[in-house]
Amino acid sequence: MTGRPRITTLLPGALAGLVLALPASAQELREVPPVPDYGAMMHPGNLGEDLGPGDGPEGTKGDAIPVPSGQKVWWIDVIHNEAGPDGLTYRFRFLAPQIGGRSPLSSDIALKDIEALCNGWVVPRLPQPGPEPAQVMVSLSDQIVPFGDAAPEVVQYFDSFSVEDGNCVWEFF
Repeated sequence: MTGRPRITTLLPGALAGLVLALPASAQELREVPPVPDYGAMMHPGNLGEDLGPGDGPEGTKGDAIPVPSGQKVWWIDVIHNEAGPDGLTYRFRFLAPQIGGRSPLSSDIALKDIEALCNGWVVPRLPQPGPEPAQVMVSLSDQIVPFGDAAPEVVQYFDSFSVEDGNCVWEFF
């Protein structure tokens, strides 16, 4: 048997080389388009008509949203890619110029408007089906401020809610 190569030794190595050299047609790699970056906007399908320009100042979307006080309130954006202290948090931001200025509305009135916005505007726009947020933040400001920027000259009110059975439940934060 000397001088003759052993077929049983060469055959498995040769077959492995052939298998590795063949293209993998069943598992070809394909380019996958990236997930759209909605930035600060969340689930455009849930926001519907509110995505377009409306009757509000520049930087707002949609028409004025009715609130109990009667003040003009416009939607600015939704921040959902910054986790809150309890996990997934949706931050709905609104412009309410009448909470500032020379004769501002009281904080009590603004906070009632925030609760009404949460129940009447925010909850219907939460993703269904989708991940449930641990917290929903609703804010009013008298001027548009980039998210995360400090602006001591701007009047801002924030309130935190959890959502249970389709209703906003106030949470102390």
